[in-house]
Amino acid sequence: MKRAQVTFDLLIAVMLITVTVAGIVSVASGEIESAGVLDTTAKLKVFAVDLRDTAVKSYSVGANFTAIKSSPIQLSNGDEITVKLYSSNSTILITAKLGGKTFVVGQNVPVPLCDSEVELTAGGESFNVTAVSAGGRRCVTVKK
Repeated sequence: MKRAQVTFDLLIAVMLITVTVAGIVSVASGEIESAGVLDTTAKLKVFAVDLRDTAVKSYSVGANFTAIKSSPIQLSNGDEITVKLYSSNSTILITAKLGGKTFVVGQNVPVPLCDSEVELTAGGESFNVTAVSAGGRRCVTVKK
C-alpha cells in the first residue's frame, strides 16, 4: 500500500462521517422545530378549553361576574393573540401570530356568547371574561 492511497482512504472516510453527522444534525433540527410547534399548539388548545370553562362558570354565577385571564404564552414584540367570541354559533376562536407563524384554535361553548374580541400583545396579556345582561338576555363577553 502506498502512502497516497492511505491518505485518499482517510479522506473518503472523513467525508462519509461528515455527511452522516450533517444528516443527523439536520433531522434533529427539524424534530426540535416540530416539537416547538406542537408545544405552542398544545398551550393554545389548553387555553381555549380553559376559556370555555371560564365562560361557563361566569355565565352560571350571573350577570357582572368577571374572571381575569392571561395569555398562556409569553409574548414578544410583534407577537399577538386575538380572542374572538361569536354569538351566532357560540364559538371561541383564538388566532395567535407568534414568531412569524399563525396558529388558530377553536372551541364550542354551551352557553350564550356576545360578539366580542380582545387582542393580547406584549405588555397587555390580561383580559376579562364577564357575564353581562343585554336586552333581557345574559351572555358572556371578553374585554380588556
